[in-house]
Amino acid sequence: MGFWDRMKAAVGREPRKGTGLELARWQQAPPRRGTAQLLAAYREMPWLRACVDVVADSVAGVQWRVYRRVQKDGQPVKDYALRSASREVRAGRLKAMLEAGEAQEVPDHPVLKLLSDPNDHLTGRSVTKLVQVYLDLVGEAFLVLERVGGVPVGFWPVPPSTVTRLPALDVPREQRMYTVTVGKVSREIPASDVLHLRNLDPEDPLGRGIGPAYALGDELDTDEYVARFLKTSFWNNMLPPAIASIEGLSDANSAGARTFKESLAREHQGPDKAGKLLITSGKVTFARLDTSFKDMQLVELRRFLMDFVRMTFRVPPEIVGDISSSNKATAFAARENLAEQATLPRMEFLRTEYQMRLMSLLGDEGAILDYDSPVPADREHQLRVMGTMPEAFSYDEWRELAGLRPDPSRQGYPLPLPGQSPLEVEG
Repeated sequence: MGFWDRMKAAVGREPRKGTGLELARWQQAPPRRGTAQLLAAYREMPWLRACVDVVADSVAGVQWRVYRRVQKDGQPVKDYALRSASREVRAGRLKAMLEAGEAQEVPDHPVLKLLSDPNDHLTGRSVTKLVQVYLDLVGEAFLVLERVGGVPVGFWPVPPSTVTRLPALDVPREQRMYTVTVGKVSREIPASDVLHLRNLDPEDPLGRGIGPAYALGDELDTDEYVARFLKTSFWNNMLPPAIASIEGLSDANSAGARTFKESLAREHQGPDKAGKLLITSGKVTFARLDTSFKDMQLVELRRFLMDFVRMTFRVPPEIVGDISSSNKATAFAARENLAEQATLPRMEFLRTEYQMRLMSLLGDEGAILDYDSPVPADREHQLRVMGTMPEAFSYDEWRELAGLRPDPSRQGYPLPLPGQSPLEVEG
C-alpha cells in the first residue's frame, strides 16, 4: 500500500480511543468557582460590561460567507489546507480562485441559515454576541443542537453555570452526556447534540474553558470596592468628618453650642462659601477623622483599573468614548486596532470551531466557511494612491470611492494629463 493510500485509510478509521491519560481528571468537571459571579458581574459592573460589549458587538456584526471549491468538471473538492489556512492566506487564495472560476460562493448554504436564524426566540446576531460574552467572561459557551430528521436546524445557548458536568471520557462516545441543572431540575443531553466552545486552560486542556475575566478578578473586585466605598461615604459611615472641642462648653446641646453650629451653617454651608475662613473666640480644638478622596487618589486608582481592564480586552480608548487625547487619525486607527487585535482572533476561533463541527454535522465537509474582513477600509490611503496616477483608474472606481453609483455617461478612464501621450499612460 502506498503512502497516500495509507493516509486515506488512516483518515477513514474509527476515532482513536486515546492513551488513557486524558481520563484521570476530566470525568466530572463542574463549573469553575466564580462562574456564576462572573456572569452576574456583566450585569453589575458597568466598565466590564462596556469592554465585553464592544468586543462582542464587533464579532456579532461580521458577515458569514460560504465557498465551495470546484474542479473543471464541476465536482466539489475537499481542500483541507484552505479550510485551516490563516485569514490572510485564505482570503488571497479564495479571491484568486473566484476570479479563475475554481471556487464559487454558496449564499444559500444551510450553515448560513443556522447561524443567522438559530431558533424561534433569538436572532443569529444576539446568539453570536451572547456566545462571545460567555467566552470573554468565563472562557466557554455551550450550544445545544436542535435536529429534524437527524440534521441540525437550530441551536440554543446554555449558560455555562448551568452545565454541571462534562461527559466522561472513559465511556463509549454514544453514551457520553452533558448534565444541565437549572434549580432542582437536571437533564442529561447527549454529547453529540452539544457544541462546547472553549478557550483552553493550559492546566486543564480537556476540562472547562478559561476567559480573560478570570485573570481580572482582583482588579474587578478592587474597582467594585472603591465604587461601594464612595457610595457609602455619602452616608458618612456613621462617623462625622471632624470633631470640634470648645473650651468651657460642657453641654453639646447648650445655647452656646447651638449658636456655634448655626453660625457654621450660616457662614460656611453651600458651594459658594467653600474655603471661607472661620474666626471664633476662645480655644477650639479641631480633629479631622476622615481622609479626603483627593488624598486617597481614588480617581487615579479607578482610572488605572479601568485602563487595565480595557487593555486586557484589547479595546482602544476611543472605542469606549475616551477622547481625551484623540484626533481623527487616532480615532480611525482605534477602529483598525479593535478589528485586528480583538475581532479577528475571536472570529478565527469561531470560524474554526464551526468549520470543524457544524460542517461535518451538515454533511458538507468540502465547503469553506469564511467571513468578511472586519478591518475598515483605509479610504485616505486609497485616495492618496489613486491621486498619484488618476488616469490609471476608471471613472466607476473614482465614483465608487466617493460613495456614488456609476454614471452611464462617464465610462472608461480619464484623459491623459497635459504633456502625456496615450502610449505613456498605457505604459
